[in-house]
Amino acid sequence: MNDLRKTETASLVVPVSEREFDLYALSLSRGPNFDPFVLHSRWKSRDGGSVGAVLFDPDKGDFGVLTLRRQVDHRFVITRQHHGLRTQDDALADLMTAMRPGEEAEPLPPGEKKRQPLLQPGSKGIADKFKLITSTVTHIPALMAIGETYLAMPRPDDNFVSDFQTINFDSRLWELYLLAAFREQGISVTQGEPSPDFFIERAGHRCSVEAVTANPNEPRIQGFPSPAFAPQDRSERLLGSPAVRFAKTLRSKLQRGYDKLPHVRGKPFALAIADFHAPSSMVWSREALPSYLYGMHAQVADGPEGPRAFTTPVGVLRGEAQIPAGLFRDPSMSHLSAVIFSNAATLGKFNRMGYLAGWRPPGVKIIRQGLLFDRAPGALEPISFKLDILSDEYAAMWPGGEAWCQELEVFHNPLAAHPIDFDLLPGATHWFEVEGEGEVRCSSVWEHFVLSSITHLNLEQ
Repeated sequence: MNDLRKTETASLVVPVSEREFDLYALSLSRGPNFDPFVLHSRWKSRDGGSVGAVLFDPDKGDFGVLTLRRQVDHRFVITRQHHGLRTQDDALADLMTAMRPGEEAEPLPPGEKKRQPLLQPGSKGIADKFKLITSTVTHIPALMAIGETYLAMPRPDDNFVSDFQTINFDSRLWELYLLAAFREQGISVTQGEPSPDFFIERAGHRCSVEAVTANPNEPRIQGFPSPAFAPQDRSERLLGSPAVRFAKTLRSKLQRGYDKLPHVRGKPFALAIADFHAPSSMVWSREALPSYLYGMHAQVADGPEGPRAFTTPVGVLRGEAQIPAGLFRDPSMSHLSAVIFSNAATLGKFNRMGYLAGWRPPGVKIIRQGLLFDRAPGALEPISFKLDILSDEYAAMWPGGEAWCQELEVFHNPLAAHPIDFDLLPGATHWFEVEGEGEVRCSSVWEHFVLSSITHLNLEQ
């Protein structure tokens, strides 16, 4: 009878790819990171109610299991962690029993609030971007990735769902991206206080992070307006309207005094900003942020050995407001440890990550086209690429393939009273000023760093 029951259970459980399991594992406090264990095999029940993994400890030579089951509000919670199993077969048998395929969902713990469904339309209606992910075959991968990331959030605020479904879709997508990018790096992410949005911790290093978006001057409109193109003049692109929009957004947030909150005071604090100030502006506005933060104008001039790059200090940004440049040059801003940035909080990113995880609508091919930072000495121009994201060439660009955090950047304040340690965000690209040189340099674990990209959805005939 026991053998028959094991056979029936096994038929209700199927193996899954590591990328798919990693998406579910965002629900873990430190994401899909299992040191000192390595993933040996990954499984899910056919009804989607549970997932699990067999883990192997290479130092001890034994096995372990990890099981997550969905609660009644669809969130994954750990229901079994067990180590010290002698064989793979022992571990797999333990796992199959613990997954309990076909059984009812886990109840909510006493006093825990039920998670609001992300896809159930509210009384405020729904915006076009929300319609896009919920009603088109081409965006099923994004829908799945967004849904699992939302369920992984520790404690979204009461307005999260209504905001996501309406005019604040972009701002909430930015928060979802940050959660995925943080936890992927083995960072503990909690939301124990109303603000700032996140408290992150890793390897003994900590920081409070408030998420903010640069938004249009005019109220958001429905639909999908035509892309806004970058200013032709380089100085305007670096020091003009894009920099002004970053400056106004950051300064507005800083006026709220997050650093004075009891749980933030005297500790590292960062603002995380994404740019949605114009349609597709994130493709080209990135350079304006460090220009504003460090008060430097990057330029190119002809020299004896050909074109060379140099920077000049800048006192104010362009425009009538005459906003001071160099937020990090202001000693009164020493409570701001860093500014975190990414241009990847997009439907394109979530679509790619969902597609790579295995949600691939028939006939849909995803192509990524963009620019890579050229690390060659003296290089002044980026490297262009255009690749099918399922191609071997694309996968080989990064160890393990595309990750959430590869576009994440940290601009460090050289005057910070409480600096952020690089080890807190090991998968980010760090920009910092070399003491005594006045030069901003870059440190990254990634050989290929994408400056900007566009995701093309090709429908095969």
